[in-house]
Amino acid sequence: MTKKAGLLCIALCLCGLSPAFAQKVGEIRRGPFRGIVRTQGTVVVEDIAHLDATIEGRIETVSAVPNQWADSSDELATLSTMELAAMIDAKGVSSQETVEHRWQGVFKPTPIRCGSECYVLKVFAKPKKLVKPGAALIETARKLRLIGRVRAGDAHWVRNGQLIEFWDSRRPDQKIQGRVEDLALDVPGQNVAPGASFSVLLSPKHFLPPGTDWEGEIVVVDKKDTLRVPTSALIRYGDELFLPVRVSTGITTYDETEITSGVTDRTLFLILNPSKIESLKTYEPRPIAPRPPKKPSSGTPGSEEPSEPEYVEPGSEYPSDLNQ
Repeated sequence: MTKKAGLLCIALCLCGLSPAFAQKVGEIRRGPFRGIVRTQGTVVVEDIAHLDATIEGRIETVSAVPNQWADSSDELATLSTMELAAMIDAKGVSSQETVEHRWQGVFKPTPIRCGSECYVLKVFAKPKKLVKPGAALIETARKLRLIGRVRAGDAHWVRNGQLIEFWDSRRPDQKIQGRVEDLALDVPGQNVAPGASFSVLLSPKHFLPPGTDWEGEIVVVDKKDTLRVPTSALIRYGDELFLPVRVSTGITTYDETEITSGVTDRTLFLILNPSKIESLKTYEPRPIAPRPPKKPSSGTPGSEEPSEPEYVEPGSEYPSDLNQ
């Protein structure tokens, strides 16, 4: 995607502009360019389920710990029948382990496990507490997922499957990686800040707890050799972009000034009105509107699988290869 741009040649002392208009001097650099989209969001849970008591009895052990993953083979708690609990409490009998071993064929303790890998959210079970069938013992979730937002000017660079590096906002040194999923451009008219949303499915080995505020970066383009400047250095005038650059001058009159170096013949420039400098704005990426949905070419309308949203700027196509 290319934009028509020119040079903005300014001699601040001659134009009478306040020195406060320019914040600092930068330098155009050639070298590697990494297009980074900055994002942030929170962590949510999916498929919440309760592990309930299956018998009337007593809770003997509780090993479940909130905010930790558990495997399907892990015993999160154990229940004993009322008969086994009475034997364990009887005076003069051996230790609990001995009683359970002796009577396990008749009054075997009931283990509480996840049917598959799960994330422990809350633990209601307490040792030695009597429970009825159906009593909630542990609250779990099958999945943890990042929910993220990108700004409108960045949305057209982000795609499903891209690598994202993210971290707890309070611990920026502990970075985790994942893949972008469920990218969706905001629907016009929604009461949200313009942009796009996406999610990242977290794994038991690499995750953040639910409710965590996180920040992240998505590298959307990686070029080895290009000229680059800060985006805030660009100034928009109509549909054109200009870059303020330093020039050397020779003879100056009230009408014209000789330029001895810094630009070449036929270089476009922008004439500024000093009285309107305060209203001058730097360039920001523009939101890209989604293409209208394609009509089915054949078959029953709506039978085709939904495709990934494509983004297009009026008058230009989405780049086929961002890394070229």
